[in-house]
Amino acid sequence: MGVTIVDRIWVPSAAVVPQERGTDYFAPVDGADWSDGFGWHRGFFSSFRLRAGKDAWFHFPLPTPVTRAGAAMALAELSVMWEVLDGARIHWMVLQHGGMERLPLTERLAEPPSEAAPFDPPEQWRDYYPRSNRRLTTLPFETALPLRFGLQLCVGVSATETDGTVRFYGAGAGFTSSG
Repeated sequence: MGVTIVDRIWVPSAAVVPQERGTDYFAPVDGADWSDGFGWHRGFFSSFRLRAGKDAWFHFPLPTPVTRAGAAMALAELSVMWEVLDGARIHWMVLQHGGMERLPLTERLAEPPSEAAPFDPPEQWRDYYPRSNRRLTTLPFETALPLRFGLQLCVGVSATETDGTVRFYGAGAGFTSSG
């Protein structure tokens, strides 16, 4: 791409906001009855158990540096760390710029490109960490997006025939100067 990233941000998993709510969409996560209808924001990740036959959107609001030292900024890439279990799958990723401008980031109904993001917890804490198979998706822009408004990364998830779990570990963005 040849773009110089001059600023990066990363928001933790607790920043994710599910668009849908309630027991029609979300089942209890990891046996925690109180998470029924809501999901579970843990220190490790935010986890949602989507009911079979349902689709849900998850939104990451991203701090957006529109200018830096008086210079206009542009978005060069987006990233999200995630994991799907059981019957869940990510079916689409889009970017919202200024609320109404929706830019597709991946092909619809196709798993996003990703690479393994393994984590080996310290030995004294291993009993407390759930097993994970984290994936990191990084989506560079062919042409950097000049920024004027706030950004929101939107991730669509489906559970088709069985309930499925999605875990989010955080999301981020890389910025460049637009001038």
